[in-house]
Amino acid sequence: MIITLDQIEKYLGHKIKDPYGRVVGTLVSVYSDIDGVVTDVEVAFSDSDFRTVPAKRIQLTPEGVVIIPGWKAEAIEVEQKLDRARKRYRALEELYRKGQIPVHAYDELKNKLDAQLKRLKTKVKEVRTVLKKRINELEDMVLHMEKAMTHLIVSYTAAEISEHAFKTSIDILRQARSRAIDEKKDIERHLELIEKLEGEPVELFKKEAKTPKIPQTGIAQPPEAPLVVEVVNA
Repeated sequence: MIITLDQIEKYLGHKIKDPYGRVVGTLVSVYSDIDGVVTDVEVAFSDSDFRTVPAKRIQLTPEGVVIIPGWKAEAIEVEQKLDRARKRYRALEELYRKGQIPVHAYDELKNKLDAQLKRLKTKVKEVRTVLKKRINELEDMVLHMEKAMTHLIVSYTAAEISEHAFKTSIDILRQARSRAIDEKKDIERHLELIEKLEGEPVELFKKEAKTPKIPQTGIAQPPEAPLVVEVVNA
């Protein structure tokens, strides 16, 4: 999706969220080409953490600017490439099976696809590692928040903190835990999709030369006369 400077400039100085509703920072600057197409944005993740984020990780929604996590942008990219490779394999094999492309063209295209898929599988392995690492981080985060929630509930039950302070804090922790779980589920969905796309078998057909049938030429032979059988009554 192409984003132009005219579309995004009104969000400068506004908060940016991730797909799970967490506020991740503030949009503070935009980088664009001479034609106004945005290439990157500058995000203040904190008062001392400023980072440049590529435009492919930015989405404009009715609620404002959403920044896609790095792992998700990488996952979507390999999913699209795997799906495209699968479709091209099937198209190539179908055309070859029907005899619509010659053997030499089939071999050339198939070898090219094989090389591209080999490189893609290396990238898929890297992305899968990133996704699993993020799952581990989220699981640790959930455990940490549950620990904090438990101590908070104990302190409230023991009348050590006020009801207002308890409700404010517990709501923050519960919301954070819920969003961490949502992100983990999203990662698991992408892992399943990548596994499906990578493991889906490509139907390969045995190579065989397709020799077109050549119609026979020559003088047409007249049809043989029908055999007449005479029945004699005894």
